[in-house]
Amino acid sequence: MALSSIVNSWTEWAPLEFICVGTAEGMCCPDETPSYPWHTGPPNLCSYIRAISGPRPRRRIEQAQAQLDNLAELLRAESIVVASSIDEIFDEDVRQVLTRKRTSLEKSSQTNTNDKTIQKNKIDVCRPVSSSQEELCFNHQLATPHFKSQYQFGLACPRDILITLGDTVVEAPTSAHIRYFESEYYKPLLYSLWRCDPNMKWLQPPKPTCSSIKMFNDVDYWEKINTKDFNKSIFANSGYKTNLNENEIAFDAADIVRMGKDVFYKKSASANNQGLYWLRRTFPNLRFHMMHFPTDGSYHLDTSLIPLRPPTSGSHGLVLLNQNYPPLASEMKLFTDNDWRSIWAPLHSTGEVPPLALCTGNLNANILSLNDHCVVIEECETPMYRLLHDELGFDVITCPLRVLNEFGGGIHCVTWDIRRQDSCSDYFPNQNYDSECQLDLNNYFDRKIFSNHDEDTS
Repeated sequence: MALSSIVNSWTEWAPLEFICVGTAEGMCCPDETPSYPWHTGPPNLCSYIRAISGPRPRRRIEQAQAQLDNLAELLRAESIVVASSIDEIFDEDVRQVLTRKRTSLEKSSQTNTNDKTIQKNKIDVCRPVSSSQEELCFNHQLATPHFKSQYQFGLACPRDILITLGDTVVEAPTSAHIRYFESEYYKPLLYSLWRCDPNMKWLQPPKPTCSSIKMFNDVDYWEKINTKDFNKSIFANSGYKTNLNENEIAFDAADIVRMGKDVFYKKSASANNQGLYWLRRTFPNLRFHMMHFPTDGSYHLDTSLIPLRPPTSGSHGLVLLNQNYPPLASEMKLFTDNDWRSIWAPLHSTGEVPPLALCTGNLNANILSLNDHCVVIEECETPMYRLLHDELGFDVITCPLRVLNEFGGGIHCVTWDIRRQDSCSDYFPNQNYDSECQLDLNNYFDRKIFSNHDEDTS
C-alpha cells in the first residue's frame, strides 16, 4: 500500500487500521418490504409484529447505543483513536501518520524478545454523525417515482451498505426501499476520504428502483410463506430463486466476503445474479465466486463463510462455516484445492431473540478480525470462544452486543473496515475461473451439501 493511501482493504483478516462503527441513534422499526422478512420473532406474533413500525423505544435505542459505544471503547483499549470524522484523525499529514505507525511497529518487532508480549497496532475509528446540528432521525416519509415509505432504517449496520474492495469504496445497490438513501448519511465521511486520499476510487452501481412491482415476484411473498420452509425446501428446489428477480442489479455489501484477489458472493434474498455480473464486469482484475447455501436463502454471507487466516508455508488457511447453513460441496472444492481447512462453527449459545429482532440467533459467527490471530466475538458465545481460543489458538476479545440483534446485526455487521495492512494477494491459485464464469446461474440446481467427508477425500 502506498503511504499516501487511506482506503485499502482486500481481506477480512489483515491487520486493521481504520474502521467505521455504526450508531443506533434515531433507528426505526421499518416498513414491510418484499425484499426479505424483517422480523424473526415467534411465528404466532408475526401478524402483530408486522403492524409495528416507527421510532424504536428510546430505552432500547439507548441500550443498543451503549453497546456500540462500548465496542468503540474496546477498540480504544487496543490503542485506538476514536473520532466523529476522519478530518479529526487525519489532521496531520497522512504520509507522516502512516510512516510513524510503520516505524513504531518495525522497532517493536526488532527490539521485543518476549514472545508473550502482544504488540497492539493503532486503529482509527470513526462514527457516522449528522451533517447538521439536529439529532439523527429516520421517522420521516420517503418518496420516489417508484415507492413511498413512512420510515427509514437507520445507521446501525454500515457493513450492509458500504464495502471496501482494495482502494475502492462501493455503495451497495440495496433492494430494500427503507434503506434507499442510507448511504447518503455516510457522504460526509466518504467526501473526507476522497479529499484525504488521492488514490481512492468511489463507485455506485445503477441505483435500483426498489419498486415492489419491477424488482420482486410477489409483493406479499413473505406473508404467504414461512421462512423456515423457504430455506429448507423451496430455495434450492427452485434453482435458488428468491422473491428478488433479475430485472435490476441488487446486492447488499454484506453479501460479499473478501479474500484478496478472490471475492465470494452469496445468492440470497438480497443479492441476485445481476449483482454478481456487475461486480465481475466492474472489477475485471478480481475473481468473483458465487456461493449457494441450499438451506439458507436469507440475506448476507458474513454469518455463513468467515475466513480467519490464509494458508502459509507452514499451515492451512482457516475458514469458519455455519453448520446450520452448509455450502455446496462443488463450491467448497475451491477451498480444499488451495489448502484451506474448513471448520464448522459451534451452534449459537442461545436461539432466543427479542420479538422485534431483525436477526436470528445465527450471529455467533458474525465476528470481526483485528488481524489473522485476534478476533472480537459476542461475549455470551462461550462455545465460539472455546473453539477460537482453546482449540485454534486465537486471541479472542469478547464484547456485549446482543441488543444489536434487534437492530439488525452482530459485531461484523455494525462495522465497516476502510483500511487494513493489506494487498491483493492470490490465495486461490488452483482454479479454473473462466469455466466457472460460464455457469448458467439462472438455471442452477446443484444441491449436494459440503461435509467433512468432502474435505477428507479431496
